[in-house]
Amino acid sequence: MQFGEVKKVSGATFYISQMDGIIGLAYDSISVDSLPTFIESSDLTDKSFSFYLHDNPDASYMMIPGFETEGFTKIAEHDVIEKTYWNVNLTGLSGPNGDVDTTGQKAAIDSGTSLIVGSSAIIDPLVEGITVNQDCSGIDELPSIFFKFDDTTYELTANDYVVRAGTSEANTQCLMGIMSMATPAGFDYVIVGDVFMRAYPTYFNRDTNSVTFFKQD
Repeated sequence: MQFGEVKKVSGATFYISQMDGIIGLAYDSISVDSLPTFIESSDLTDKSFSFYLHDNPDASYMMIPGFETEGFTKIAEHDVIEKTYWNVNLTGLSGPNGDVDTTGQKAAIDSGTSLIVGSSAIIDPLVEGITVNQDCSGIDELPSIFFKFDDTTYELTANDYVVRAGTSEANTQCLMGIMSMATPAGFDYVIVGDVFMRAYPTYFNRDTNSVTFFKQD
């Protein structure tokens, strides 16, 4: 197995997080310098893995291979439609302002992205009018947002999409966990990161090229 050494980093993420490195879990087609990915390089006969993310990092964990068979109920399995990131078919988005046109869009299910991120054309109308107070007041009064992959709809309540940041309850601040960004022409992805995966434990299967979401019993 080959490793790449990181000699220099930039950006706040690298300085405030407690990471020791990055394990690429997407497809080889986007691997830096065409290095074989961790899963492909392994001698596992079951090339799959699953994530169980929580607000408390100490309670979060990953399972390689397979998924938890007790305490979780399967919601739906979705085929990967493009083998770069784990891209599934995004067939709908809706929020307090109604449905957002997702024609041609893919959902990139990505454990390496903390938030849910997409183009301004997609995300701005989705979250327009939703104000997250930094002091975390009024969270329970905020509306739900709905994601649809294939024929299955997933609800994110405000308690799911609001991110609480801080080292203690006294200095916790609340932030919106869904954000827009400027994207180049032809960028047809909504990056569905940890905000979604905390609500729905996620199983990635390289053998069947599928992503399955669960709910905790």
